Amino acid sequence: MPISRQHAQGTPQGTPRKAPAGMPTRVPPARRPSPQARQADRLPAQKPITDEPLPTAPPKWKRVVKRAFAFLGVLLALALAYVFLLMGEPGEDDQLAAETVTQEESIRVPIAASQVNGDQDISTLAVNFGKPVLMANGSALTLQKATLYDTAFNGGYARRLTLVYAFADGSACTVESIRPTAAVSLLSDKRYRLNVDSLYTVAGLEAVRMDSDAQICLLARGSEAAYALYCPASHTGDLSALIKLMTLMEPSAS
Repeated sequence: MPISRQHAQGTPQGTPRKAPAGMPTRVPPARRPSPQARQADRLPAQKPITDEPLPTAPPKWKRVVKRAFAFLGVLLALALAYVFLLMGEPGEDDQLAAETVTQEESIRVPIAASQVNGDQDISTLAVNFGKPVLMANGSALTLQKATLYDTAFNGGYARRLTLVYAFADGSACTVESIRPTAAVSLLSDKRYRLNVDSLYTVAGLEAVRMDSDAQICLLARGSEAAYALYCPASHTGDLSALIKLMTLMEPSAS
C-alpha cells in the first residue's frame, strides 16, 4: 500500500525539516524543590492553650550528679557486703583458739605417775608425755630424777614431766614440760615477780623471766607444750650458760 507524505509548502520534496533558529536541542534537567521551600510550607508549632509552664528537659549536671550518687551507692553496698562476709568468717585467731581448746580437752584420762632415776633412760617417759620435752644437753649438769604425772586442770588433766638436775655444788635445777599450753598457769606463783630487764630465748622459744628470793624462773610457751626452767638464785651468773644447754627432745619409741 503506498504511503502518502506531506511536505510544507515551498519545501522541496525529499528535504528534511529544520528546527527554528534559537530552539534548544536538549531538554534541561528538572530541578528538585529545595528543602527551604518545603520547610517554609510547614506550619509553626502551636502552643498549648494552658497556664501551666511548658515542660523543660532537666539540666545535664543533674543527670551527672544522679549517676555519680548511684555509682557511690553501689560501691557502698558492695563494701558493706564484704564487711559482713568478713565478720561472718572465722579469723585466724579464732581458728587457733579453737585448736587450743581442742588440745586442752584432749587429755581426759589420767595416767599413772611414774619416776625414774637419773641413771635410767627417760625415753619412755618422754613418749608417754606425747610432746617435745625440754631437757639439758651436756655434762655440766647431772640428772637426778625424772617424774611424769597428771594434774587436774579445767575439767580435764594437765600432763607434766619434771627433770631435776644438780650443779657441781649440789644445788638443784628443775626443768619442767607441761601440756596443754594453757596449763602454764599452773606454774604461776605469787612469790615470783616479773623481771623485764633482759630478753631470753630457751630452746628457740621466747621466754619470760620471773624472780623470787630463792630462784629464777624462765617460762616459755610453744605450739604444743609450755616449759619452765628453775635456776637457784645462787647460780644467777650461770644462767646464760644454762640456757645454752636447753634443747627440745622429740618423743621416740625406739
